[in-house]
Amino acid sequence: MFGFTEPYLFDRPISTGFTVFSSRYNFDQAKQEALLLGQSVSINPQFVQNYTQNSTGFTIFASYPIKKLSFTRVGLTYGLTRTNIKPFNSASSLLFEAIQFRSVAGPSALNGIVSSTLTPTITKNTIDNPINPRTGRSYFYSFSFSGGPLGGNVNTITNVFDFKAFRPIYKRRNVLGFHATVAYTTGFGGKEVPPYSRFYMGGENDLRGYDIRSISPVTFIPTQTAQTITYTDPRVLSGSGTPVQRSFSVPVLTYTATLPGGDVQTFGNIDYRIPIAGPVWTSLFFDGGTDGIVRSGALKLDPSGLTSLQQQFPSANVTGKLPIESGTNFRLRGSTGIEFGVQLPIVQAPFRIYYAYNVHRLHSQIIAKQPFIEPGELASLKNSLPPDVWQFQVQPELFLLQTNPGRLNYFEPKTTFRFTVGRTF
Repeated sequence: MFGFTEPYLFDRPISTGFTVFSSRYNFDQAKQEALLLGQSVSINPQFVQNYTQNSTGFTIFASYPIKKLSFTRVGLTYGLTRTNIKPFNSASSLLFEAIQFRSVAGPSALNGIVSSTLTPTITKNTIDNPINPRTGRSYFYSFSFSGGPLGGNVNTITNVFDFKAFRPIYKRRNVLGFHATVAYTTGFGGKEVPPYSRFYMGGENDLRGYDIRSISPVTFIPTQTAQTITYTDPRVLSGSGTPVQRSFSVPVLTYTATLPGGDVQTFGNIDYRIPIAGPVWTSLFFDGGTDGIVRSGALKLDPSGLTSLQQQFPSANVTGKLPIESGTNFRLRGSTGIEFGVQLPIVQAPFRIYYAYNVHRLHSQIIAKQPFIEPGELASLKNSLPPDVWQFQVQPELFLLQTNPGRLNYFEPKTTFRFTVGRTF
């Protein structure tokens, strides 16, 4: 990344600048955390959104203080980004390829995602110290508009409001801090928000006791699979006089669990910070929040994929709208605990460890709809096989297949102990 900032343009308090970047992010935190801790995280990493995001682009920005409103600045940022996605697991592949968020579908939807975004902002900030604040407040609002007349192939509108407040107490020795964020994103013009731009919560930046990016509504994406059934055919004998084994494939409609993220998120944090000695401090905290999907119609299958499923399974009543699993949408979660930190003077960043106890966590097994086989397919198989083969070999296998739906073990941790760099707010 290369950037330049001019804090005082034309001898006026206009801050301007630009950045040119090429970035690569691995959104596989759940897998990495499982390897780091040597234990399973709350959700099997195979079901969370794990993918690589490669982006190139640039941004230009400017901001100017409002004289009549002290400590207030307005800003404007324009960014152009080209993104390619490489999924790590089947859940991510299905989400990017099956959900309609571009005019193209399938693997082609993962490459050449172009976002042209204009973002006006307004900020009022009276916080005394950005690293170790003791007093003051901060208000921030942004309105991001992507696509439409700006070009690109992503059409989204995103609103974000953020508030922070700090107050010294107990003879001005300790600090009580408050933080709240509300965000909403939506698509327009027949396009939806790309999955990587949706909201996921969990981790040291919002709800400290939960696994990173693990908080999301749950949905199940219908997919076509082919299951192999093997049986012994008494009608055909081998050279040794024993019945030979035969096999065939049967098309099955199955449902794969995925975490699509929310279009709304809101969370808040309360910290009671106590200095111990020099750069060492401790704090008691409580985090609470939720995310979810308001526009459930935004989770819809690509029309071409939907048509293929409906043609293959006409009796299954497959619809384009994906249902959201009950109990996972806008579920309130909380996390409370204690953290210890030290401010390192060389890097000017706080290193901290914390212990958190999670409140109202989700700890259940979510079961998908049962796999579906077309009745006509079953009737054809029954008529083509000897009665004994059907009754005692094939039918039991098909019954086991149809009564064994997909399951997602959504077991969020009761407690968490973690090391991290930086502050939650």
